Amino acid sequence: MNEQQEKRMVGNTGYEVRQAFHINGKEILIAENMKAEDGMIYLVCNYEDRGIIAEYSQAVTGDDYLEAVQEFTGRVSKEAAAVEAERGALDLPGKLFTAEDCHPHNYAESIAGKVVAIKVEVLSPEYRRGDVQLVYAESGNGTNANPRGNAVYCYHLNDGKHTRFERFEVLGVVKALPDWAKENLARIQAEKDRPAAAKEFAGNYEIVERIEVGQKVFALGHCGRAACPYGTWQGFKHGTGNFDWGHYFNDYETAKTDLHDRAAKEQGRLDGKMRSDKESR
Repeated sequence: MNEQQEKRMVGNTGYEVRQAFHINGKEILIAENMKAEDGMIYLVCNYEDRGIIAEYSQAVTGDDYLEAVQEFTGRVSKEAAAVEAERGALDLPGKLFTAEDCHPHNYAESIAGKVVAIKVEVLSPEYRRGDVQLVYAESGNGTNANPRGNAVYCYHLNDGKHTRFERFEVLGVVKALPDWAKENLARIQAEKDRPAAAKEFAGNYEIVERIEVGQKVFALGHCGRAACPYGTWQGFKHGTGNFDWGHYFNDYETAKTDLHDRAAKEQGRLDGKMRSDKESR
């Protein structure tokens, strides 16, 4: 592979990525284009891989390298502070789970309905903690005995968030749970055992997260049987089951980003309308 092929570019902008840093589910880039016609040689932006579509956002350009570096490091520091705040709010032990803490991983046995530990090297460096390793394996082809697929849909025991791992990323079924994990597992199981009539759905997708903005509701749902197991929708506060405008995804993190993007756009629309109403008075 020659040098030109190895270069990583920011789309077709002419900017070449010089540094990239992954943290808190984001990748922050600093890039350079020495031929920029407006003299704005440096670019700092966020990057998210959404599968088919790569999205660059919050782009800032400038002609001063030190200012670009300060912007880049400032974003990294902001995300690090967010992770630290989240960790502090949970206040859970970070001691890692090893193979000794788990039963030998046997592909001939089902792991559905069991608490498993995820291999630490699978996690992003900032999340390599014992409380993040523990998940309740709920469904997916990867939970079956002698699985033909790898998808394991599960819930993090530390914060109850829905996510997905692959069967080969599982370290094993945990032998003994710490007290905090037992308590959180009981809450998750109680929520899953609620009668269907008490749950909220968008079609066959069970709503697992929702954000209210003004009179609208933005929801994230999961259906393990669907080709795209995650989706987001919009609806209204009044009534249930009135969701529409579905967006569908293969992974939880991308769906979660879309959920927050949709809610943020609606909030921006409301803020703009409020400003317009004030100016017209």
